[in-house]
Amino acid sequence: MAFKEVDVEDYVSEMVENGADLKEYKKFARVRAEQGRVGQEVITQMKNGLVETKNVVKEDPETEEPDWIVTNPDGEQYIVPDKTFRKKYDVEKDADGYHRPKGGPVKAVQINEDISFMAPWGEKMNIEKGGFLVVNGPKDIYGIQLDEFNNTYKPAQEVDRMFEGGKHSKSVDFEMNKR
Repeated sequence: MAFKEVDVEDYVSEMVENGADLKEYKKFARVRAEQGRVGQEVITQMKNGLVETKNVVKEDPETEEPDWIVTNPDGEQYIVPDKTFRKKYDVEKDADGYHRPKGGPVKAVQINEDISFMAPWGEKMNIEKGGFLVVNGPKDIYGIQLDEFNNTYKPAQEVDRMFEGGKHSKSVDFEMNKR
């Protein structure tokens, strides 16, 4: 599979200039996670065998704690800095070993071609047509494949309704248990 090499900042800017809409999404899926060992490499591989990217566990300079290795419902693993993980997830895991998302919305845009670019952690990232680019800022853009995005994110307003009253709704539990 051939991926078009892009400068992701320019790519997103051009998409927006041409009418693409950055929409708000929130993560709804619970994840398994554990703190890694500094120097530990994680290869993010999709169910279909595509190697999306790789990264290495580092010590978070602000907390002096190791990064977290997160496993999403579809099994793909990736690294999240300690400070970011604590901001986006309830660190106390539930009885099943899952951590619940608590972060605010992200802005994302869907892509219509296979692209490859330099991820914020300094490694190449491959995202297939239909996947999403999450745009946290000009220098903080990363990708999520279509199936993995749909299994972990929903429009922000929909997630807010799912979690009304601070409880994990039955519909979310149903989504998690059918996997």
